[in-house]
Order: sequence, then structure tokens, then C-alpha cells
Amino acid sequence: MPTVLIPLLLAADQISKLLALRFLDPIPDRLLPGLYLTLVQNTGVAFGLFKGNPTPLGGFSLLVGFVLLVYLARARSAPLLAFALSLVAAGALGNAVDRLGRGWVVDFLDIGPGLWPVFNLADSFVVVGVILLLLPWGRARN
Repeated sequence: MPTVLIPLLLAADQISKLLALRFLDPIPDRLLPGLYLTLVQNTGVAFGLFKGNPTPLGGFSLLVGFVLLVYLARARSAPLLAFALSLVAAGALGNAVDRLGRGWVVDFLDIGPGLWPVFNLADSFVVVGVILLLLPWGRARN
């Protein structure tokens, strides 16, 4: 599963970011009730922490993604664990591509101007993957 899922998620993340760069601007544009599209160049991590450090952050994201890829390739994990780790790996790699390639991460999903930091698909993959890992039934190893 990870050998198919991670490249698909990574491609979806990068395509969505390319579309955001092409069609969006920093002015919030309402897509649905409670969901706006707002282009943000994020030079830090979540909540704007560690701004201006794209290379170390990109290196760390790349390392996390790579370690998870190696683990998933070598271990026989329960399907839910493999799914959760695949989400985290794809998210880490998606943001690493941005940080190392552009010097900033493309964020564009906005649940309401000023209510929450603008984020992207890679961020969503990481959050959902971590939530799955924290659930009692998500921690099953085999």
C-alpha cells in the first residue's frame, strides 16, 4: 500500500500547490462556507514558528519522510499503521519539496481568515496520520 499511496499523495499535494500558485492570491476567496482559498508563502512551520529557516526545516522534513519510507519498506505493519505512517511520510516529503525547492511552503487552505493558520494538503496528511497513530486502535503494530 505505501508504495502506491505515498507517490499519489505526494503528487496530489504538489499539483494542488502548483494550482494554488497559478490561480490564487493572498486575498481570501470563499470556496465553500467556512473554507477559503488564500495563497500564503510560509517560510516557517505550523503557526508561523521558526520563520526564515527553510533549509534546516526542509532537511528535517526530508529526513522524517525518508526514515518512514525505509521503515515502511522493511517492516510488515498492520494496514492502519502503514496507512497512518504513509500519510505522515507523504506530508513530510511534500513540504520538504517546497522548502528545499522554493525556500518556502505553499499554503492555501483557509478555514476562515484569522481563525486558524492557512495550511495545505501535506499539512492535512500529517495531522490525520498523527491522529490515527494516537488513537488506541491505531497503535496496533501487527
